[in-house]
Amino acid sequence: MDRKELVLKKLANISDEEMEIAIKQLTHHVNARLRINSINDRTKSGAHSEPILGVDPVMYYVNESLKRIYDPNGWDWKFEERTLTEQLCRIANKLISDQVKRYKKRKESDPEFISADVSEVWDLSDPSVPQDEHLENGEMSDKVKELAFKLSEDNENLFFFTELYFEDKSHKEIAEELGISINDVYVLQKKLVRRLMKHKEDLQ
Repeated sequence: MDRKELVLKKLANISDEEMEIAIKQLTHHVNARLRINSINDRTKSGAHSEPILGVDPVMYYVNESLKRIYDPNGWDWKFEERTLTEQLCRIANKLISDQVKRYKKRKESDPEFISADVSEVWDLSDPSVPQDEHLENGEMSDKVKELAFKLSEDNENLFFFTELYFEDKSHKEIAEELGISINDVYVLQKKLVRRLMKHKEDLQ
C-alpha cells in the first residue's frame, strides 16, 4: 500500500461527526484568513472576490481544500503529525496564497484584465447620468445593448450570455440555461466587459 492509499484509507475511517467538526473549523479558519465582515474584508474586491473566483469565496476555499486532500494526486495528509483540521487549514492557506500570486501575475501580464460587472458600462453612452440612477430606474442604454450583441456574435456562448444578461437573468439562471458552471458564467461576463471597454469610444 503506497502513501496515498494509506491516506485515503485513513480518511475513509473518519467518522461523519469528525468530518463535520473538521469542516466547521476549516470554515472558521478561512473566514478569519479572509477577514469576512471586517473593515478589511478581503472578499469585497480583488483576488478573493466572488466575481474572480466564480463562487462564494469561503465556499470555494473550503471545497477546494477538501478536494485536494482526497485527490489521489493531491496533498499528503501527514496524519502522524497533524490533525485533519490542521492539514485542511494548511491546504487552505496555500490555496489563498497561490490565488493572490495568480491574480497579481494576471494583472501584470494583462493590463486589460478587470473584475468589473457589466453594469459598470451600462451608462457609458451618457456619462452625465449617474450609474445609480440607471440602476434604480432599471434603464439600459440601447447603444450598450446593441454594441454588446455585435461584439458577442462571433461566440455562441457569449452571445447567449449577453442575451440572458440583458433579460435580467441571474448568474445561476444563466448557468442553468447554458449548461455551464457559475464560474464559466463569470468568465463570459468578464470577456464581455473587456470587449465593451475596448470599444468605449463607440458609445460616446
